Amino acid sequence: MILQPDFVDDDEGFHDYRPRGPKKQRIPPVVQLCKEMMPDIRTIGESIKAFDDDIKFLSEAISNEYGHEEYFNDALLQTLKSVIFEQPQKQPSIALLTMHVHKQNLVAGKSIINYFFDELQNLINKSIVLNEDEEIPSEDTGVWNKSKLILRFFALLSPLLIVDDLINLFKQFFDLAIELNKSDPSIRNPLSELIYTNTLINVPYMFYFNKSNEELKSKIENLIIDLENNFTINNIQLDLLNEYNSKNPPYKRQLLIELILPNVKRILSNDMQQLNELFIDWSHLDPNVSPDQGFNETLKLPTTEELLPFSKLDSDFIGSVDKMWKTPRYDFHVYLPNSVGDFSTMVPINTYPGQLFNDIIIDMVESMEFNRKEVARQVITLDLFFKPNLFAPPGESIAQLIETFEDNPLIPTFKIEDLAIETILGLLFKLPDLSQPFAYFYTLLVEICKNSPKAIAPVFGRAFRYFYSNLDSLDLELKLRYLDWFSVQMSNFNFSWKWNEWENDSIKFSKTFYNPKVSFARNLIQKELRLTSNSLDIEDSLPMEFKQYLDTSYIPKDQLLSYYQSLLFNYDLNDNDLKKNDLLFRQDSFPLCENVRKILDYIHKAINQKEVTELETLLEELKSDNLIVDYNKFIIILLIQSVVHSGSRSLSHANKYINDIKDDLQHIFNKIELDQEYKEQIIVEAILRFWNTNSQTGFLVADAFKHAGLISAKSIIKFTFTEFNNKNYSLSDDTAMNAIFRNLSQRVIGEVDSGSDFEYTFEQLCIILNKTVVELGVNLDQEIDDPIILEDTDLENDLPRFDLIWKYKTALSFIKSLLRKYSTEYKLLTEKFMSGMDNAITHEPTKQQIINWLNELSQI
Repeated sequence: MILQPDFVDDDEGFHDYRPRGPKKQRIPPVVQLCKEMMPDIRTIGESIKAFDDDIKFLSEAISNEYGHEEYFNDALLQTLKSVIFEQPQKQPSIALLTMHVHKQNLVAGKSIINYFFDELQNLINKSIVLNEDEEIPSEDTGVWNKSKLILRFFALLSPLLIVDDLINLFKQFFDLAIELNKSDPSIRNPLSELIYTNTLINVPYMFYFNKSNEELKSKIENLIIDLENNFTINNIQLDLLNEYNSKNPPYKRQLLIELILPNVKRILSNDMQQLNELFIDWSHLDPNVSPDQGFNETLKLPTTEELLPFSKLDSDFIGSVDKMWKTPRYDFHVYLPNSVGDFSTMVPINTYPGQLFNDIIIDMVESMEFNRKEVARQVITLDLFFKPNLFAPPGESIAQLIETFEDNPLIPTFKIEDLAIETILGLLFKLPDLSQPFAYFYTLLVEICKNSPKAIAPVFGRAFRYFYSNLDSLDLELKLRYLDWFSVQMSNFNFSWKWNEWENDSIKFSKTFYNPKVSFARNLIQKELRLTSNSLDIEDSLPMEFKQYLDTSYIPKDQLLSYYQSLLFNYDLNDNDLKKNDLLFRQDSFPLCENVRKILDYIHKAINQKEVTELETLLEELKSDNLIVDYNKFIIILLIQSVVHSGSRSLSHANKYINDIKDDLQHIFNKIELDQEYKEQIIVEAILRFWNTNSQTGFLVADAFKHAGLISAKSIIKFTFTEFNNKNYSLSDDTAMNAIFRNLSQRVIGEVDSGSDFEYTFEQLCIILNKTVVELGVNLDQEIDDPIILEDTDLENDLPRFDLIWKYKTALSFIKSLLRKYSTEYKLLTEKFMSGMDNAITHEPTKQQIINWLNELSQI
């Protein structure tokens, strides 16, 4: 349709022809108001200079508008709730705004309080309802964690609230924690610890705007005394949850629940001097409200009996932060005191500010998982919402800080960058489970670094060095997480790293196979090569010492050559016959190449054009050739590698070809009179030998054959534990370790007989431990200590023994990681393992260590 132009005749006689278009829809004034005002509420406090004006203008606007339009009321309350849940550092600003609103518009102020009271009651009601049909969003931190944040908001409103109402609200939560804790004193109650800690951490907030209220001080003092007398803390030190396998870890870990009460008592002592140094002084904005606002009703908490079935916090339908309390929560450190000078860059966790900052950052990271960029911005600006001069200037380097500190030891040395990164790394390295997918934490850290590369890159560098220096004792699962994190950071920043810092370790230990630092360097470089299409970037970044790790072969080329040579009579292979990611049997130099190409043509046919009899005929033609040592083994390898070669372009191509021909392969293999386990081992090895220079792809392709029903998970796990040339790759190669974890994780999802795979993996590691102990020649009651390497150590003679110790330590750490990661499955096997432990492990210290871990399974 052609639109007719409008004809306009203006005063000057000109004609204006304008095409007729749709009229622009007018936005209702209330909607426009919300679009302008709500973002200002969400960013409140981010501009210190504008804060006073923001409080004045926003409180006036809310007071004038509230109650006229339902749209405005809903938008305001939802915005306040979002800020309180997602950006708890802004709660004091929101509380101050609320008190100003209440002063100007009593109805609006009461409505806000009543709204959050109702929200709190709704959350509490959900705590005893397990709706398995309702999917929990990844950003949901949990009903109890959100209840904590509403309690904090009410604590901040103490100048406005009737003291008894506020105290009674807190007392209800404390009493509930005490009752749950006493329900069975012999065991830890996770929900009790959660409520106890979450409620206590909010107590100092009652004095944010209300430091001189003597009645409030007296009643809080009585609450704390009651809590001290009636709440008993179970000091549980679970070695399964220890990040380090060492008698001398980098630091002595502490339970968060043990820290909270002393931290709160200290900050409230000495006339709250420390509190004054933490919280911003907004006394000039005091709205002078009267403490006459009460709650309309008493909060109805569930009974102890109603909560007990949910108190283990072990359901999959519990929010991310609440679920962290399922197991004991310990502190986590990267930037240790005095590691850079005679000062600490971290606010100590055994102070109230240190524990509070940790709590706030975790809440931000978890509740805003849907907006990584905003999280990256907020965590680095947390210092804006606390007293100035608490932290060193943002972005100040360690060198600058040392220099300034030497001139004036009284300057603040805490770095907000260290605080944010360490807390996020604590989530990334959390045991036993992560609260979010790995990728979220990796990409969040990349985002933070991109925002302030000059300030953050050195902070990352110090973390890299810290974990590297502790690799000998770091938990095996955490070594893999560290490897992944390091590789992601390097791939995002041009693969740049000061490798020469680690040259001495490589020079000393490059001839070993199990040394943790050599394994890390080798795995890291090979992982980087898999992450780029331009290997020269990585090669150019490496000093000569590390170029030896550029070879990505799973087994050395001479062993690969021997593998193929063992299949053939009267034909000598040479290095030139082996081409990277290519099929040896189709090379022009190979005598049977024409037959092989016919098989490849068959594989490439459309699925409806395949007849298995044709494939059988092609294979029969190979029988007459005297070149083949073992016909049955050869055709399994030939067929598997031909399929793998056909799908070598990508994993999706591999899956296509495997699924297209799996019935034909099954038909052929069923006729081969070999033991099924042996056939499956031939298949897995054939896949990994084809992908020898990219074992990660090889293991993923093996997974595809498993999903197609041609091999089992056990066959893949068994292959990883098979020693080649007296080397066990499951203890040194990260792709092999990940293959074991991945296959066991997939087994958790469902098969009835999955327990046998967990048992088999455990048994294989026990076999490795026994064999290594024998090779070490230690007495059966003698501890196996970490190698001590001094300047006068004879490395040339001692390295073989040291390598055996590293092998032993890695296998033992592997068992620890397995038991923890698959605790549900291993709990079912514990009785069986315990009864057979005397036969399974002959070395007494090893046996006792494993028995201790098995005993701990019931607590995680």
